[in-house]
Amino acid sequence: MTEVKPRSTADNWISPSTERLISKITYLEEALGGIPEARKLEQARLLESCENYLGKARGYLNRRSLGPKFPFFRSKHPHLVWEFLHRVDENLILVMNSDELPSRAIEVKTSFDLTITEPKIRDEWIGPKGKLVTILEGVQAGKPLDDTHRPVIRDALRLVNEQTDRSFWQLSMNTLTSVWSAALLGLVMVAWILLFSDGCDLLAKRILSGRTLTFLMGLGIMGAYLSNLLTKENFLYVRGAPFGRYWLHNLFAKPLMSGFAAVFVYLIERSHLVFAIQQANNTAADTAGPLLIINVGSANVGFVYAAMAIVSGFAADKLLKDMIDSVLKRMEQEAEKTKDSKGQRKG
Repeated sequence: MTEVKPRSTADNWISPSTERLISKITYLEEALGGIPEARKLEQARLLESCENYLGKARGYLNRRSLGPKFPFFRSKHPHLVWEFLHRVDENLILVMNSDELPSRAIEVKTSFDLTITEPKIRDEWIGPKGKLVTILEGVQAGKPLDDTHRPVIRDALRLVNEQTDRSFWQLSMNTLTSVWSAALLGLVMVAWILLFSDGCDLLAKRILSGRTLTFLMGLGIMGAYLSNLLTKENFLYVRGAPFGRYWLHNLFAKPLMSGFAAVFVYLIERSHLVFAIQQANNTAADTAGPLLIINVGSANVGFVYAAMAIVSGFAADKLLKDMIDSVLKRMEQEAEKTKDSKGQRKG
């Protein structure tokens, strides 16, 4: 087996994410080297496949850097490397020594129990009459494991590895989305500060203009990126599907919807259909009859609008639906009142 060597002086620095991969490759190479010669001749094609997987893993792990000025930035694919290594790990079960097979079966069962949560799959494999349980019960009864048991153990390990790969890929994509959200949030904040230093004054004066709406939209977009950073749920990503469309959805489509939500809520407030923000010293009656009136000091009106825009962007998907439903219900109520008043006049 060939040793994994760095290709340049820049490769002498190993990132924390690469350490574990190199360790796993070394372990698999040693495991392949420990297979008896008779078994190697019998499973030559399978071992060739394992070498092919290891070669691809080394290739993706040792991708060249972007240049001497950027020695640490490489087009590596750690998730793909792990999948290649997992395939080798699974195929090793078919060629490993028979005396090592029982302990490996126990390890696979333990990993299966800790990783797989789907009840039907668990019952099929580790239930009272599950495939793995039946094999291990035979071992406890003194029955040796033969070649017919190896594919069963390998398939169970493959289910565990696929679930692990999927979970870590999802975690990686969530982290990537949060990092990009933080970067875009910083850019929007800088642009917002440079362009809208007088934004709160515009809102306090209730000047409805393109500049005011753009100011609100910027706050809504910031609220969306803040929501991405604070979310505890997985973002919408489907492994194996086109990555770009889901990435654009989370980083651009959702923030644009949040910007629209901030403007929409502002327009709803100005129309007094659902709620209204009034100065505390304003005693004039509102003919529109909003359901909720928020009284604030005259000096704080602009800041209340700004905070409302950020909150609207933060929870745009839920808020838009609830607010639109409230507006439609309110308009329906107003229409019924108008219809009743006209009927009373005619009577």
